Amino acid sequence: MPDQIVEVLPLETRDTHTGPHTNRSPPHADTVVSMLRSLTVDDDYFHRRALRKICIQSSPVDDFLPQASEIIPGLFLSDMYTATSPVVIQRLGITHVASIVRKPAHRYPKPVRHLCVPVDDKDETNILDYFDAAVGWIHAALAEGGRVLLHCVWGMSRSASVAIAYLIAARRMSLDEALQLARARRKVVRPNQGFMGQLKVYEKVTRLREAQARREAESAAELDEIDFDALARRVGVLTTS
Repeated sequence: MPDQIVEVLPLETRDTHTGPHTNRSPPHADTVVSMLRSLTVDDDYFHRRALRKICIQSSPVDDFLPQASEIIPGLFLSDMYTATSPVVIQRLGITHVASIVRKPAHRYPKPVRHLCVPVDDKDETNILDYFDAAVGWIHAALAEGGRVLLHCVWGMSRSASVAIAYLIAARRMSLDEALQLARARRKVVRPNQGFMGQLKVYEKVTRLREAQARREAESAAELDEIDFDALARRVGVLTTS
């Protein structure tokens, strides 16, 4: 069974400059070191530049620099460096952040709500079991007028998969439509092969649920239209007045 998605407690007031940083090697993504360094302010370049370098996605054509991409109104997708920038959070008016990483050490100050979906970016990782809860959380946040930021390390595979799952379930898009939209808004979107397979399963399950809900609604409507007293009289069953 996978771990549960969890709400991360808000950041309390703390001093992030209590002493010198002696470890200056580039941090590995998803480690406590990298996430703690992301707590430093944007103008403190040295303490965040290693994380920024990690979050640059290189390609043969150009480099995709750290940035937030608005997939649909109010729903953003980004890398870890961008998602941990207080300036970005304030500028975009972000009210909810979902960290699609194993152990997010970064915490956001109130009133930002923070969710952790603890998955690794591996083909064999079970992300399917998290989709319903994550989609529900995103949908509730947007319904109340919130602005949601999803991130992993690059905003390419894990967080992109959750965004695509949301489009499939809440916006009733096909997987192809959702993937095309996500890539149009953020060109580095590329869920790994395992996640793509699970998204295909999620699309099928979602369409089956919708069909079942329609059948139940139609059955309920038909029952509402039946005159049970008239039916009882036709079959010879006495009814009390």
